[in-house]
Amino acid sequence: MPQSETTGQPGQEAYSYAYGQAPGGYDTYDTSSGTYGSYPGGGTSDYGQSGLPAQPQPPEPAMPGMGGSMVSADRIVYFDFDSANIRSDSQAIIESNANYLRGNPRIITQLEGHTDERGSREYNIALGERRANAVRQVMSAMGVSPQQIRVVSYGEERPAASGSDEQSYALNRRVEIVY
Repeated sequence: MPQSETTGQPGQEAYSYAYGQAPGGYDTYDTSSGTYGSYPGGGTSDYGQSGLPAQPQPPEPAMPGMGGSMVSADRIVYFDFDSANIRSDSQAIIESNANYLRGNPRIITQLEGHTDERGSREYNIALGERRANAVRQVMSAMGVSPQQIRVVSYGEERPAASGSDEQSYALNRRVEIVY
């Protein structure tokens, strides 16, 4: 059964609460930002030694996707033309996300494969899937549970950049790591 604990200064609204016991601490939900997290042991996660609310961290830079969605730049793996091979400049991005997922085994990620507009729809759906599966294989080799990873391909249907030039094509050849 989940335990609850409100935090905050006397006479003020709560900023977060613990909704369940996890190994080594509590899982938390921050009511002011709508985010989940965890903190070790008990106590509060939102107040430091000064008794004032902790300063929020700045958001990661994001890139617009189709339909107005925003994806953090640190969750995008780019690919060369007509390739599903992981580039060396993408290893750090995959490793960072794999480390996060290993440390948070209840989080499920969706790897969304994308292509540029060149090629048939069927070919691009298959290529996007190969790209997402390539990222999945690397994450699995880094210790991420296969149950945490879902793969989907959108092919050319959700471009990150409009345009028929190499710069736009390069931005569209990607896998987005969504969680």
